[in-house]
Amino acid sequence: MEPLSVTASIIAVLQLSTKVLGYLNDVKGASKDRAKCAVEASNVHSLLTNLRFRLEEGSADTPWYTAVRNLGIENGPLDQFKQALECLQTHMKGGGRLRQAGKALVWKFKKEEIAGILQRIERLKTLVEIALQMDHLSKLLQAIRTDTSALQTGVLAMQPQVDEIYQDHVDTKHSKILEWISPSDFPAQQSDIIGRRQEGTGQWFLDAPEFTTWLSEPRGTLFCPGIPGAGKTMVAAIIIDYLLKSAQSSQIGVAYIYCNYKAQEEQDTSSILAAIVKQLVQSRPSLAEPIARLYKQHADKGTKPSLEEIFGVLQEVVAKYPTVYIVVDALDECRGNDGTRSRLLARLQDLQVGEDVRMMATSRSIPEIEDKFQTATKLEIQASNEDVRQYVAGQMYRLPRCIQRDSALQVIVLDKLVDAVDGMYAICVTLAK
Repeated sequence: MEPLSVTASIIAVLQLSTKVLGYLNDVKGASKDRAKCAVEASNVHSLLTNLRFRLEEGSADTPWYTAVRNLGIENGPLDQFKQALECLQTHMKGGGRLRQAGKALVWKFKKEEIAGILQRIERLKTLVEIALQMDHLSKLLQAIRTDTSALQTGVLAMQPQVDEIYQDHVDTKHSKILEWISPSDFPAQQSDIIGRRQEGTGQWFLDAPEFTTWLSEPRGTLFCPGIPGAGKTMVAAIIIDYLLKSAQSSQIGVAYIYCNYKAQEEQDTSSILAAIVKQLVQSRPSLAEPIARLYKQHADKGTKPSLEEIFGVLQEVVAKYPTVYIVVDALDECRGNDGTRSRLLARLQDLQVGEDVRMMATSRSIPEIEDKFQTATKLEIQASNEDVRQYVAGQMYRLPRCIQRDSALQVIVLDKLVDAVDGMYAICVTLAK
């Protein structure tokens, strides 16, 4: 390596260490470890400054120059120290905010990790001190050869912790952007509903030829009407659970909406589409770029994205999946008097034109809604006798002890409940309680 090259390497390290020292010194109420790290880095900075001037003032054809050049060999001591500083700088900055840099160092790094950083600083300091003693050339060369290997090992050992800090930062930013695009939490609602499922119920729907056809039909639509209390929401939850489990072993996307007449004011077209975007991106941060771009445009101004902007982002995200399943439960509870429901269906159907989006919707049998699904596959939802039997059998512990002890009486109770329910799952649940 030429003298100019090793000098340039030293200058680069000096500039970087100046920045890192700035971050360290800016921390308020920091620990002794941080202070020691700052002092030692400052010592190395002073020694490197001295060495830089020696190189600039000296002659390039002396044995000392030849020895000092080895500090700047590829992946050598200066290179390795610079890489360590770059890792610290990148993950201390916390996205460019100075105060977060210090907090990341003090609170994110463990004591042993700080000790590793101090060891690397101490090793480089020793090498530079030897280099400044012009009569120890052979010692300098041997020390550089030995330390290059140690520095490489140290940086590699530090990398998992640095990666963990960086990932924490990415995850926090990802969550913040997703919460901004939609504060909804339909996954929590899904967990609550599916948690009340009696094992084995709903199997008739999963086995239905209409459902299996929809699963494999590109751009297919499945419309599932049912009378009030038929168990539409539970069936929707069962289907969502089935799709989510399938998505774990494939690249399909799954999103779902639980419409609720009590939340009609909040559930407009934009918010529903935004909730779909959120779910599709939630487990795949790599797809968040379109949302991040929208966030950058609106967050600082305090403005909200328009329906067109949200739909544009949804189109971009959906295009990254080979297939996307969208389940909308209780479509009849979505506002209809102001056109919200019609606009929502129109947008979802627009998605199906360009991408393989497969939509399923449950609803009460309302002519206005059924007209929107004239060409869709239809599968009516009603409480099957088998579902009623399985549910009541699982709830026998709630019944009086005299029934629990008499198997013949249990059969009578089951038969009576099946007759009384007449396709209404909600009645079955009420009676069993």
